[in-house]
Amino acid sequence: MEWQDEIDDDELRDATRKYLPETVVWTTDWTTGALIDQITRNIFDVDPPFQRRNAWDDKKASLYIESLLLGCPVPPITLAEVPVNARSSRQYLVIDGKQRLGSLKRFVIDGDLRLTGLETLPQFNGAKYFEVSGAPEFGRFANLPIRTIVMRNWKKDEVLQFVFHRLNTQVTPLSTHELRRSLLSGPFTNFLDEASARSRGIQRILNIDEPDYRLRDAELLLRAVALVSFFTKYRGNLKQFLDTGTRSLNRSWSLNLKQQLEDICTEIDAAIACTYAVFGEAAFQRYEEGYATGRFNRAIFDVMVLTLRFEDVRLASVERKGEVVEALNGLMVNPDFNRWTQATTKSREAVVGRLSLWSDALSRVIGIPSLVVRAQTPALDVD
Repeated sequence: MEWQDEIDDDELRDATRKYLPETVVWTTDWTTGALIDQITRNIFDVDPPFQRRNAWDDKKASLYIESLLLGCPVPPITLAEVPVNARSSRQYLVIDGKQRLGSLKRFVIDGDLRLTGLETLPQFNGAKYFEVSGAPEFGRFANLPIRTIVMRNWKKDEVLQFVFHRLNTQVTPLSTHELRRSLLSGPFTNFLDEASARSRGIQRILNIDEPDYRLRDAELLLRAVALVSFFTKYRGNLKQFLDTGTRSLNRSWSLNLKQQLEDICTEIDAAIACTYAVFGEAAFQRYEEGYATGRFNRAIFDVMVLTLRFEDVRLASVERKGEVVEALNGLMVNPDFNRWTQATTKSREAVVGRLSLWSDALSRVIGIPSLVVRAQTPALDVD
């Protein structure tokens, strides 16, 4: 099944045009020692939850250390200064350079990076920092300059995302959820990482067997959790809806809330499994002229999760799966459903409308009334 990333270019462009001119940018040279000190004091955080999963392997990290030792030019680090109160130290969000800073942290602070694959300084292959820090080649390691760009007075997350895009035109850009993961840290955000990493259903959709380094699994699970938990609060801006839900769950975190979210994630996985049981490899796809398109459709994903998370609905749907498939196929000739699952998918009208049409169609097939009401009822009572 083909997967396509979802990027809201309009929001990105609008925010950039309005707020980028107000952003102050200045450049400095920090030494490796100064950067390591900043990491040690948590001035900026490069721990795994705040960066891409499995970002750099040991060889890539080792080659970066070798480049520093050789005095080879390396890309600058780009930071965004985070507003804090007057009594707090400055904090920085790492926009570009987390993998490089993470390599420094692993090598010098954690001491768990064993150099490997070095091409110009092969004598250090297999060594850890404490084993070679006294070597002549490491004599000036702490004083090596690294160009650092700092952004201040930024007003919108989209500005940071735009900057990352422009800094990385030749590589895969930072996803919306990677940026959300950095900006909205907290217990729920950590929970989402862990829950998505063990979700067999999400992994099957993405055709992966381990946590996704781009956090697509976490973003897809967040989408499902937010819709199940806060459906009636959706106002038509998906990014804002997911951001607000993340903030709310981080702020309201408790052991009881964690258990409720565990139960919701279990329901979501069950809904995904049921969708595959009913539709086979055509799960979460639109139909065109009676045939599945072969492309994952988030709008179809939404309605399946919201309706099939209920056990009685799952049992009845599997029992009459042929009729359920025909019900979805039949909706494709409905111009509203067609539009709400293809062209206009994020408006409130589209999100509510397609769920209503699918819930009614499924109710008629499996004989369970009032499904649309159950599907729209929020699973959590959290402000």
